[in-house]
Amino acid sequence: MTRRILSAGTIGISRILLAAKLPAAAYTVLRTANRLNWGDARVLSAIVDVCKIRGDGNNADMYRAEALRHKMPKVFDDNSLADVLGVMGGMERIGRAAQFQAGQMIARRLVNEAGREKIFEAARIAYQDFPDSAFLLHLITLCMSKTGRYSEASKMLVSQLQTPFDATPQISKRRFKLLQHSWRIVDLTAREQMDWVDGGGDYNSLLAPKSPDQIAKIDAFGSFKEHALQGRMRKEYLEICDQELAAASSLKARLHAIEEMMRPGIRHIPDYTQSYDMARDRLARLTADLDRLLTPEASKSSEIATQTVQDICTWLNLSRRLNDTATSQRLMDHLEALSLDETLGQALWPAPATLLKAPQDTEQGNRIMQRIQHLRPEINRQVQDYFRWAMLAQRYEEADGFYKNLPKNLHRKHGLLYYVNILQRQARFAEALRLLTDIHGQILANPSLVNAVSNNSLIKRTGELEFLIETAEIYQSVPQPTQPKGLVMIAARNVDQLRRYPLLALVEFKRRGWAVIPMVGGLLPRELTGQPGIDILNGALTLSLRFTEQAQGAFPALIDFESDPAQGRLRWGDIDLGHSAWEDAAINRRSYTINYGCPELQKYLGQLFEWTGAMCRTFKQVHNLHLQTGLPVGSISLFNSRLPDSLFRFYCEKFGDPDRFFYLHGANGYQNYFSNFSTNLSERYVLRNMTRNPDSRSASFPLPENFNRYYTAQKQRLPEIMARFKNTTRIKRSTGEAKELMPDAIAASARIKAWRAKGGKVACAFGKVVCDSGVPFDGGPVHANMKDWINHCIRAVQGSDTLLLIKPHPHEMNNQIATFLIEYFEDLIEEPLGENVMILGHRWFDIHDMKGRVDLGLIYNGTTAIELGLLGIPCLLAGHFAPVDYPIGHKVAHSRAEFEACLRFEQETIVAPDIVERAAVWLDYMANEEFALPYGYHTRPVTNKVIFPPWWIKADMQAYRAGDDRAIVKLVDRALGECPEP
Repeated sequence: MTRRILSAGTIGISRILLAAKLPAAAYTVLRTANRLNWGDARVLSAIVDVCKIRGDGNNADMYRAEALRHKMPKVFDDNSLADVLGVMGGMERIGRAAQFQAGQMIARRLVNEAGREKIFEAARIAYQDFPDSAFLLHLITLCMSKTGRYSEASKMLVSQLQTPFDATPQISKRRFKLLQHSWRIVDLTAREQMDWVDGGGDYNSLLAPKSPDQIAKIDAFGSFKEHALQGRMRKEYLEICDQELAAASSLKARLHAIEEMMRPGIRHIPDYTQSYDMARDRLARLTADLDRLLTPEASKSSEIATQTVQDICTWLNLSRRLNDTATSQRLMDHLEALSLDETLGQALWPAPATLLKAPQDTEQGNRIMQRIQHLRPEINRQVQDYFRWAMLAQRYEEADGFYKNLPKNLHRKHGLLYYVNILQRQARFAEALRLLTDIHGQILANPSLVNAVSNNSLIKRTGELEFLIETAEIYQSVPQPTQPKGLVMIAARNVDQLRRYPLLALVEFKRRGWAVIPMVGGLLPRELTGQPGIDILNGALTLSLRFTEQAQGAFPALIDFESDPAQGRLRWGDIDLGHSAWEDAAINRRSYTINYGCPELQKYLGQLFEWTGAMCRTFKQVHNLHLQTGLPVGSISLFNSRLPDSLFRFYCEKFGDPDRFFYLHGANGYQNYFSNFSTNLSERYVLRNMTRNPDSRSASFPLPENFNRYYTAQKQRLPEIMARFKNTTRIKRSTGEAKELMPDAIAASARIKAWRAKGGKVACAFGKVVCDSGVPFDGGPVHANMKDWINHCIRAVQGSDTLLLIKPHPHEMNNQIATFLIEYFEDLIEEPLGENVMILGHRWFDIHDMKGRVDLGLIYNGTTAIELGLLGIPCLLAGHFAPVDYPIGHKVAHSRAEFEACLRFEQETIVAPDIVERAAVWLDYMANEEFALPYGYHTRPVTNKVIFPPWWIKADMQAYRAGDDRAIVKLVDRALGECPEP
């Protein structure tokens, strides 16, 4: 009561003073009252009014923020969430930060599905009172997109992006940036679900201002170019970048505009050469800026030098990316020269980490850091620069000390995210998560400065660390043997790869006395054996692709390693990895035809080639250890046809032994076929010794000899098997829910019928997703590759009685598998079609529709060989691995003449007489849980849909802890040769 009376009295006095035109005195009285820590909202409101009268906008905002903080609920729980977000909306308007606890409350709910539901509902309520809040709209659309409502979220954001906002330029710019970044995250979420935000990819129509006046108002506060980038409208995107460059008023802005020109979309285009050429040209036009940047005047004081060094570092990154070595060296020399001036030390913080991005410049970067390391960081950016350097330089202990000595006001800043990375590299996952959570909360506490991209990244990063914490606990449930019977090498380079390994099998290996050695550190606890020769291999490489100092000095030099990303060539001695390079390029570009001249592709492949070179050195050291000690070594990897994983397969084939030095391919079971993509998570796993079975393509498919034995053993079950799979071909993988044929399909069917009526034969070549090869090497007995095959098929039927149908794979239309193709099977055709060839539509016919229409199937490789076998249609297999993957008795030609004779029906295509039964038994084998073993436990995707971050499956782990580990035991039995596959 007393406080209320005092507040009222003070406000009354201030009004009298205002009436007497004494606003300064009124301000003094009110401020004095507030200093007594009354925390009275009425006093704070009166101060805000007086500040406005005095024209003191800064203090008005400060006291308005204080008033809003007093409105913040005392208890931060779900019941107060809408009120908290309402206060945040008010804070955003004045550009001030709320309490850390408020940001932390939001952060903790954003990182899980249940929490996001609550955030969504509360933000919608708060948004009604603050419809101009980009922060609240970001939260709403983020939560919507995570539940699949990205199309609706996109429309909400685009609507706001198209609505001019009446505010100061600074606030308008911040708001526009947050909205644009929010749309970027919504689109990214759609991409992760293999979709477009508009369902079809017509991003040109996303933004459509209604009038020239509206266009002018929108352009006044920013240009929205994200839709052009992600909609593959490269020409329009580059035009906007060029406009931004022309409008830039500072060197920092000009360099940023040039950086943006080279930015790739999350759905690739075939070639980024034009983008790089434009960036190179525009950067060359800034010669005068460069000359000024390197003059003494540009660094005459620490304050001026701070921006100069930042601009030099940005320019250095650009020069490196554009392969301008002369300018890069010039810039590096200038940075070193600046570091010799002790008065400029605080300006030099960005330089060491920038230099260390290129490993060859590590020494120079470390020298500069040595000169400035004694300084105390003053701002967040300097902290970030230090920890970025420490991470790359592997100065982890120094970083720990640096963190302990930081001022408390920097303990939760964004720059500490690199220290989170350092903690992870030390396997201090729980500490990393605690710090990350604090940083996330601090970021969200200031709604006007929130970066939507960072927020989304921190949500994922939280999930990564939570997964690593639980994985570490499970992994350490069995200790590392100190006298190992053998070694199991694993090559996971990130969390996504780690979760695809059979993690519980790794525990079982340790239980049997085999030491598990991750070659890349920071993903599993570093468990040592106590034997230096073994332990040096454990975490020999960092997640940043740097050798530890010990490994760098001890591992053999890399010799006979030929790497040329610009030509797609990669070779280590006699091991040719060129096809693996093509596999990665094709998957990355979503295309069969690869332009290795594309600079962005060269950057991607260059990184993979560097990883491969590092793995070559590491694996050579592993082999030397094996030769010295006699310890058996098994190496597990996931992608035995891609880089760098394929190296292990090929090296063991050449230098290994099936029992003593061997390669194990780990893969999901082939369950998509049976589930028809009704699930996104794998529930099966296979692990195969590929050194013992070098003719096999993948562990996911049966060995021919095993299948033949299985087929013989299942004769008694044939009626049951035939009944089980008789309707397999009736699954409508192509036509979907259509109840009758499309008009074009009806016309095609009539043409086929007429052709057959006049005595002609019909063959059908079945296409594949062109970048979905997955083979250690390409080609077959007759053809060099799939393109050679399909064009040979077309030439072969010309002038014959054969009508050749070409049926593209229906998955070309399914982005869960095809993932935004750039090139399609039809694009491989170079030969004129003539009268003997007809290309079918993707949705015209299902496989079952081929019966009665087709006399011969032409298969490069694929499960279609099984489906046609079920229909009794003979096939001519072309790819080397087709009869290996599908050993049911289809024909393989061994010369072009034989292939052509079969295709022209001048020679009978003889297949196994029991081809129908063998096809059914092959499906039974693949569905058999004795082959692809039941293994869920941790989430592994079975399509290209992104399921991240990963998690451990509680029900499966409860069964495992209760003793149900039969499948895991069997996986390891197979790996060690103690139990054969069925």
